[in-house]
Amino acid sequence: MSKPLAGQVVVVSGSFRAYNHETIKYIVEQLGGTFSATVTDACTHLVTSKAAHPADQQAIALGNDIKIVSLDWLTDSRDKQTHMYESPYSLALPAPGKPSVDGTGPRRSGRTTQSQSQSQSQSQSQSQSQVQSQPPAQSQPAKTNGKAKKRAKNKKDEDDEDDAADQPPAKKQKADPADTKTQTKAKAAKDAKDTKDTKDTKDSKPTKATKDTKAAKNDESVLNVPVDDPVPNKSSYKVWQDKGVVFDAALNKTDSGANNNKFYFIQLLEGPNSGDFSTWTRWGRVGEKGQISHLKASSFDQAMNTFEKKFKDKSGLAWAKRNDAPKNNKYTYLERSYEDESAKKPKKDKPKDNKPKKEIKKAECTLVKPVQDLVALIFNQTHLNAAMEDMSYDAKKLPLGNLSQKTLLQGFEILKQLDALVHDPVKAAQSPADINRLSNQYFSLIPHAFGRNRPPVLRSAPQIKKEVEMLEALTDMEISSKIMSASEEDDDNPVHILDRQFLGLGLNEMTPLDHASTEFTELAEYLTRSHGATHSIKYDVSTDSNNATGKTTELTVCDQLRNIFRVERHGENERYEKSPYANIPNSCRRLLWHGSRTTNYGGILSQGLRIAPPEAPVTGYMFGKGVYFADVSSKSANYCYHDLSDNIGLLMLCDVEVGNSMLELTSSDYRAGDLVKKANKLATLGRGQAIPSGWKDAGCVHKDLAGVLMPDCSNPLASDSSNGVWLQYNEYIVYDVAQIRIKYLLEVGMKY
Repeated sequence: MSKPLAGQVVVVSGSFRAYNHETIKYIVEQLGGTFSATVTDACTHLVTSKAAHPADQQAIALGNDIKIVSLDWLTDSRDKQTHMYESPYSLALPAPGKPSVDGTGPRRSGRTTQSQSQSQSQSQSQSQSQVQSQPPAQSQPAKTNGKAKKRAKNKKDEDDEDDAADQPPAKKQKADPADTKTQTKAKAAKDAKDTKDTKDTKDSKPTKATKDTKAAKNDESVLNVPVDDPVPNKSSYKVWQDKGVVFDAALNKTDSGANNNKFYFIQLLEGPNSGDFSTWTRWGRVGEKGQISHLKASSFDQAMNTFEKKFKDKSGLAWAKRNDAPKNNKYTYLERSYEDESAKKPKKDKPKDNKPKKEIKKAECTLVKPVQDLVALIFNQTHLNAAMEDMSYDAKKLPLGNLSQKTLLQGFEILKQLDALVHDPVKAAQSPADINRLSNQYFSLIPHAFGRNRPPVLRSAPQIKKEVEMLEALTDMEISSKIMSASEEDDDNPVHILDRQFLGLGLNEMTPLDHASTEFTELAEYLTRSHGATHSIKYDVSTDSNNATGKTTELTVCDQLRNIFRVERHGENERYEKSPYANIPNSCRRLLWHGSRTTNYGGILSQGLRIAPPEAPVTGYMFGKGVYFADVSSKSANYCYHDLSDNIGLLMLCDVEVGNSMLELTSSDYRAGDLVKKANKLATLGRGQAIPSGWKDAGCVHKDLAGVLMPDCSNPLASDSSNGVWLQYNEYIVYDVAQIRIKYLLEVGMKY
């Protein structure tokens, strides 16, 4: 039986909210069709997001009866597994000569002059491409040669600049200010002259353009966009914004084969004086400061044209189409998110006088000391930086505060495509070029600092799994970063910063337990007596200073366990009570461990434990996409990365509905999530060799846990010698977060 799109050749134009071009290519090929990167004689369908797209007109011009359809045609064909009739999805072309009104044209000053308006209405769909690439008339050979030479020179300058990005930084020498100034002026004059040749509109008067564009922006919310750090007197500049568009471009390019791992920053800056506009660029190898250029402009339009030209030179895309799929062998545009400046409390200008300044009394923290220490641990910037460095993530290139959810999902999607190739040995052997391309695409999107080392190629399952774990960690850390940013230090704020950060978690309860209480000692026993014999991690082994021998001794439980907190997340109990798991006849709830980096808990406590998104590769997880738990504390402790947080780890105990009975597996199976549903189960049990010797009612810990089971640690772990069991310890996996309620958080000293 032939596939729905057998014999069809599909080309794509434009950008789509939930699909990139690689995903669309995958769908086309899964349906038996052929994907084409460009419009050719063989194309049968053009999938586009806009009827007036220039590529549509190109398709019609070929006269090949290419069907122009929306993305829905393709997705519906996939969902119904049939070749859908094109007519309902057809996109009509605009009337000939009608100017584009889709807002994709390049942005200029806030006001369009009469002459500009006439020019745009006559040739809006052709303006920039004609200026840059239209063949000159044969009657002007001398001029043609001059332009050709100029284009060749410009291309050489671009190549030289691009090559310099990956060169090792020169030894630092004290630059002569006069020389630096002269070089900057010369570079600015050259770029201004180049820009003048590529402009498609006349410069408007700077004063008028500035006044009009500022007036247009008054009614709009202003985003907090940081000016690049190396900009001289950066506090005097602002990054230009217009109608929600921020003229701040972060570009990245990774090519393992060429040992390229470089960035390119472009910002359109507005200075302190009327009509003061400039274009700032910085480029170099990821993880390094790089080289800089500050191009002054005589007008707003000139600065804008320079910005757009630089962007297109590096990315191959027009600025208006920056969200389109990245071009091969070009830089990738990184979408960044920004805070709304209007939402932040404006700082009051302090009056200047010669009177003695009164000492400002800082707000006192209202949290009890153990909670203060815990909040300070979770929102520790030093630990956050250490975690990102450990993962090789370059936070300078794409700070957590600017990391968008869309970028993270795109990263997951690329890893999913890579995993599909790597997981199949036949495909992997047949597609080395595709693996290299996708690997480069991933590292271009998610910047990694490899120093001067060659960027790796993601060609194995363990490599991909490591990157999946990194993206999951970044998702939580990005939430922590936003909570930290929202509660920045402010002398005038009557609420202490730790109180603000704690409020950002949105918890109903976080109560430190009395170390002498039964609740504390029962949980402490569960921690220490469920330690796996094969795990090298230890709970705080230290030298006892009172011991005359000076020998290393294990500390008491109270010293090992700094604190235990009883926790209730807002809405978690209500979610469970409203779920189908609240009153099931085959209920079996267990108190189980889950470990994670301290830097992830801002996201976990505020948003809850989450399941990997659909974009993530399913084969990166032993038992499918779910939330994983253990009945052995040290198994979860290995995921705490305590060495990056001053040898302190955070472990959770969760009330988890696993049902009776579970789907029991003796080896990994990434299809487990689907198998659980088919078997009408609630969870997977990955059976281990070392298991609890028995279970008891957790009501002995707290009355609210009556009916929940926890391991009876009065006896050591038992052995399961069943044939085929190869996991060392049990793993429990649930596939619905409604089955989970976080109950305790343990702050534990850990060492290897």
